[in-house]
Amino acid sequence: MAQGYYEGYQPPHTGRIPPAQAASGAARMGRMVNFAGAALSVALVAGVGVWSYRLMVRDVTGVPVIRALAGPIRISPEDPGGRQAAYQGLSVNTVAAEGGAAGAAQTIALAPAPQSLTAEDRSNAALGARAQAPIVAPSAITAMQTPPVVPGSRPAPLPEDVTQIASVDPTDILPTSTPGLARSPIPRPRSSAAARAAMLAVPAAATTRTAVPGSPDAQAEQLLQELVTRLGAPRVTDIDPDTLSPGTRLVQLGVYDDEAGARAAWDSINARFPSFLDSRGRIVEPATSGGRVFYRLRAAGFQDEPEARRFCTMLLAESVDCIPTLIR
Repeated sequence: MAQGYYEGYQPPHTGRIPPAQAASGAARMGRMVNFAGAALSVALVAGVGVWSYRLMVRDVTGVPVIRALAGPIRISPEDPGGRQAAYQGLSVNTVAAEGGAAGAAQTIALAPAPQSLTAEDRSNAALGARAQAPIVAPSAITAMQTPPVVPGSRPAPLPEDVTQIASVDPTDILPTSTPGLARSPIPRPRSSAAARAAMLAVPAAATTRTAVPGSPDAQAEQLLQELVTRLGAPRVTDIDPDTLSPGTRLVQLGVYDDEAGARAAWDSINARFPSFLDSRGRIVEPATSGGRVFYRLRAAGFQDEPEARRFCTMLLAESVDCIPTLIR
C-alpha cells in the first residue's frame, strides 16, 4: 500500500529540553553561586582586616573612647557668699594663684595686730613657771654643843637651830639629792626624804650626847629624836585584797614564796626609789596554783591605766619588774 507524504506536516512538540542544554545551564548557575560566595568571603575577610587595623591604630595612638567636653569642668560663681576668711584678698596670694606678683594695689592695709594672752592664759603660764622653779635644798643641821652642867646654875636657853628644826615642816622643801627625784617627771612631796637628809646631816655627837634628865637640853634632845624617828620611818599602808572593787587599777611587782619575802621586796624597792612608792598602798595577796601557795606583791593608788603604765615604765627603766593589772 502506498504511503502519502505531506509536506506541511510537523510532529507535535512535547516541551522537553534536550539533555545537552540542561547540563550547560546547571553548570553556569553553579559557577555563578561559587563566584558570589567567593566574593562574599573576600569582602568579609577584608572588612575584618580593616576593622582590626583601625582598632589597633586607635589603641596605639591613644585616641580616647569618650571625647572630653569643651570648657572648664567647674566654674566658681561670681558671688559665692559666705564669710570671707582672714587670708583672702591679700596680695601675697596672687603669687600662688596666678604664678606671679600682681600690680601695685591702690589701698594698702597692714596685717592685723596679734592677739594678746587672756587673763586665764597668763595665770596658767605663771603656774607653769612656778612649777619649774628650782628646789632649794635645806641648810645643814649643825651639831649642838652641850655646856657642862654646874650644880645650882640655871639651864641655858635652847639654841635657835633646834627651834627652827622643830618648827620647819619637812614636806615643804625637798633636797635635790633625794633618790628618784631626778628620775620622776612629776616628783611627789615626801616627808621621809627630808627626814633622811636631816639624819645624815646631824653628827653622831648630837645624837649620842648625854644630858641631865628633866633639863631643857634633855627635852630638846628627846623632841629632836622623836621628830627624826617619826619622819624617818617610812609609812606603808597595807590594803586588804578583799576590799578592792572590780575595775581597780594595780601594778604587780613580783611573786614570792612567802609573805615575809614580799614585804621585804617592797621595803627594798622603797629604799631604792623612795619617791616611787610614796602614797601607794601595799597589797600582799595569797594565791594557789597547782597546789602551791605563793604571794603576789602589788601596789595600789592609780587613777587610770595610763598612770599605771607610766609608773611601770619608770620601774622597768631601773630593771625592776612591773606589770599593770586590773581587778576583774
